[in-house]
Amino acid sequence: MKVLKKKILLALSLPMDIFKKTKGFYYKPYRYIYFLLFNFRRGSIRDAMGQLTKSGEVDKIIRDNLPYFRLTGAGKERLLSFFPISLGQSQVWDEKWRVVVGAPRKLRLKLIKIGFQKLSQGAFITPLSISEKLKNYLLEEKLLGKVTVIESRRFLGNDDKSLAKENWQLEKLVKEYNDFIKKCRSLLKEMNDKKRLMNQDEEMVVELFNSYFSLLSNDPGLPKKVLPDDWPGDFAREVFLKIFEQLENKNWLLYFDILR
Repeated sequence: MKVLKKKILLALSLPMDIFKKTKGFYYKPYRYIYFLLFNFRRGSIRDAMGQLTKSGEVDKIIRDNLPYFRLTGAGKERLLSFFPISLGQSQVWDEKWRVVVGAPRKLRLKLIKIGFQKLSQGAFITPLSISEKLKNYLLEEKLLGKVTVIESRRFLGNDDKSLAKENWQLEKLVKEYNDFIKKCRSLLKEMNDKKRLMNQDEEMVVELFNSYFSLLSNDPGLPKKVLPDDWPGDFAREVFLKIFEQLENKNWLLYFDILR
């Protein structure tokens, strides 16, 4: 699915936490989507919205001759499928690492898409419980039995957290999360100190929305047991969602005309 559709679904989920909320998403007008996705053509947004409505991922109603849109349960599940974080942190880790050895070139991209990380030439590793997905990929490519798949609870010389830190470059992601948190806090302070948003504040809302989308897309979704003790991912999501809660509760922006 194109980035535009993914961003539309994410925009329609706010201010709810899609990793916890199962229903109760709000109806929102076009101008809300136009605002957050201003770098896309409005015609492209309308076309994408029509396709999402037709597929059942978005619900549409007409109020005062204007269309309003809401994320559906199917849309939420589709949105979650884009983000690896919904895989590894939604269930208790079985403490097993999966390793694929001898992966041919045509399989490598698919392995990365389902949560594997390159360990060495032709070898990929993941702590995610994706055995069924992996089996399906191997069947599709007629590679079942032609590559070696290993499950192990331990690797010599590395504990689980060290293994994750080294192979997924978690220090870089921690810094990106912390920078994001700092910007969110700064905007929240501005919002608390003012009676209305300035143009630069509105620009920051859009910037943070795009940063949030990127962070969710780049987060490998590793089980919490292999993440650093001070992992900032959950807090980053919490402080970002507070911005949209404030926008809704204070009813500051015309584009935030939301129907419950």
